[in-house]
Amino acid sequence: MKDIALKAAVQTQTYVNHWVNSTVDHMKRRRDRGQGAIEYVGITILVVAIVIALINTKMGASIANKFKAKITKVLDK
Repeated sequence: MKDIALKAAVQTQTYVNHWVNSTVDHMKRRRDRGQGAIEYVGITILVVAIVIALINTKMGASIANKFKAKITKVLDK
């Protein structure tokens, strides 16, 4: 009976060690290099385009007025 438990423990440990090693290797290969700056530039361009669109419409003024009203309400408390 002890041999069966020992054999199961060894097989489990071997399986877990193999899984950990293969997972770590996969994570090392998966690194994203050089994409961070490009993604930040893309997000910045998108935000600027949205802000410009809101400034040039009446909706932008409406949103600004609502923000000002909420900020004033918070500061007056």
